[in-house]
Amino acid sequence: MNKNMKNCSNCGIAIKHDEDSLDCFKFGKKNASIVDTEKCDYYTKVIYEDGEAMTPLQHLLLKEQELKSRKMKGVI
Repeated sequence: MNKNMKNCSNCGIAIKHDEDSLDCFKFGKKNASIVDTEKCDYYTKVIYEDGEAMTPLQHLLLKEQELKSRKMKGVI
């Protein structure tokens, strides 16, 4: 699988159990590693802070704020 492709296996919101098993922290999908997330609004690249990856919860909170701010830009 291409590491540069957007998919659950390289999403910051994924909870990784091992090489072939992960869960989506947002949607609770089990074994989501094979899912192509081109259409997933919640896909986010892993963000590192002080050399460590942020937790799936931290990634989710940042993504929800980003999505909320996008929606507010359209509201007048």
